Amino acid sequence: MPIIITEGRISIYPSDESSLEKARYWSARLGAPLVMQLRNEKQNPILVVANNRLEIHLGHSKQKGVFAEFSLTKAHAIQRQEGKNGLLPRAIGLRKHPHATVWDVTAGLGQDGFLLACYGCRVHWVERSRIVAALLEDAVQRGLADRDTQPILQDHVTLDTADAISWMHEQCSPPEVIYLDPMFAKANASALSKKEMQVLRSLVGLDDDAPELLAAALRCHPQRVVVKRPLKAPPLDGRAPSFSLQGTTIRYDIYLAEQM
Repeated sequence: MPIIITEGRISIYPSDESSLEKARYWSARLGAPLVMQLRNEKQNPILVVANNRLEIHLGHSKQKGVFAEFSLTKAHAIQRQEGKNGLLPRAIGLRKHPHATVWDVTAGLGQDGFLLACYGCRVHWVERSRIVAALLEDAVQRGLADRDTQPILQDHVTLDTADAISWMHEQCSPPEVIYLDPMFAKANASALSKKEMQVLRSLVGLDDDAPELLAAALRCHPQRVVVKRPLKAPPLDGRAPSFSLQGTTIRYDIYLAEQM
């Protein structure tokens, strides 16, 4: 059973004097107390500003934290290796819709969404955890200051901190694609490290409402809903997809408009 972090308990710690201004900014944004000293508690959750970035730590700040980061080099390496024949581009349907609008309603640390933006999609992230969304927003702010990632983040991504089910219900028109990567009881094979998955699980739990999330996505009637699953996991909520694309450790279940 993962330790679930109560977001109201989060405090913010500047690792040095140069980090103080950013720490104050996030303290005000999140309504979280700014602390100048830490108690050495093994599982004390803390947001740390270090190396000009926002990190979440599940222990003493000297341990390596988890943060969001967008690397154009890494994204381009994946694109060169897979092209549009890769599992994710095929699942999204990029050959027919190279500039699709994608709602990534389980944004997390944003890695899949950023890759889709690099492919040319217009990606809207929705993340319900204020803390995870703060990590994501901080990475966007840093990326906008980088001339390599700035045009992609400025022109292709947006972010909302909201409950995705309610958020989708309030939208007026659907996108081409809604993308779901719900947290699963066993580790999803992904670009995230084991530690990053542990932290995300601690913040958001196991997405017990994933069946309701899928139902809400289908009710929006996009051209397709794409659900990322561990390879041997059953379809979400037992709902058979139109088709699936399988890799060595993951699977994408695709629900087409005519099935909704």
